[in-house]
Amino acid sequence: MAYNNKKSNNDDLIKLKKQLKDGKLSPLYLFYGDEEYLRETYVKRVTDMVPDGGFPEFNRIKLEGTDIPLSEYDDAWESFPMMTDKKLIHIKNSGIFKPQRKKKEDAATPEEKKEFWTEKFKRISDDTVVIFDEAAVDKRGVLYKAASKAGQVVEFNYMSEADLVTWVIKQCLDRKVKMSKENAYYLITLCDPGLNNLNNELNKLFEYCDGEILRSDIERVVSKSMQVVAFELTDAIMEGDAAKAMSVLGGIKTVDYNNGAFSTLYLMLSNFEKLLRVKLMSDSPQTEIISALGLGPFIGRKYIERAALYSADSIRWMIKRVAEIDLAVKEGRVGEWDALEQYVMECTNKGRN
Repeated sequence: MAYNNKKSNNDDLIKLKKQLKDGKLSPLYLFYGDEEYLRETYVKRVTDMVPDGGFPEFNRIKLEGTDIPLSEYDDAWESFPMMTDKKLIHIKNSGIFKPQRKKKEDAATPEEKKEFWTEKFKRISDDTVVIFDEAAVDKRGVLYKAASKAGQVVEFNYMSEADLVTWVIKQCLDRKVKMSKENAYYLITLCDPGLNNLNNELNKLFEYCDGEILRSDIERVVSKSMQVVAFELTDAIMEGDAAKAMSVLGGIKTVDYNNGAFSTLYLMLSNFEKLLRVKLMSDSPQTEIISALGLGPFIGRKYIERAALYSADSIRWMIKRVAEIDLAVKEGRVGEWDALEQYVMECTNKGRN
């Protein structure tokens, strides 16, 4: 919930760290992956190593989005640095490393774009450092392979559970604040994926706490992600605890999660689908099941425990019922919150194995 079990390519990251430590920059960097916080961190570190010469408007060029014309990229590529040895071009979320489709407003075809960038990667001036900062790429693509040859490619995925705990503890040590590993782990289970979210919640704790962060502080200060709240609702249902389920649902209605009943319903559906997957993999090793779910051990074990309480047919009923509720709401036969409350009670009362 707060992390993914995928890891960044350690060899590429180690190579990047050594480059930066030695003060030797590649002509081109392609940073990509889900973990935006780390991408931003290393974009800044590379940028800080390219002096702006007092003219950042000329020597720090940033182009963002998928609608930048090739002529604008060309102007940036061919411009000269002013009063310094190098200029930096930061290209963010360009989409050029994903499969291209021709848009009506595009002046160039996908093939022309591919040819343009292939040539640019082959010809990067000694006075230029280019950073591509992308959320996603196609590793099979020609341009990805061309960028790999031209410079340094680093993937930043969400950190593993263990690495997140280590990261939290390090932030606490830097701020001279104590926090146990158990509480660090509890914190990461409450936050949405990504270090940006975790960092925001940790900063709230630093402002609130003095000297040590306790579990009670985390419970009082940290805003739980909607996914976590939806899991608590699903968990209460699987425990057969109607009072707890309705209490959690009441909290969702009163707290501004910017979601509404439908979002809650479909997060619950996702959780029930995971439970059914666990049920169907019941003969597999626990570690394999948890890995297939993409969850950490603690949450993964809870799914396994809850799935054991219900038959596959019961879970299938819960999944099928969502489509029926969706139709009833869209046809105006019932209000969305009334429908959700009814669904929660139906699921809670559904017989166990």
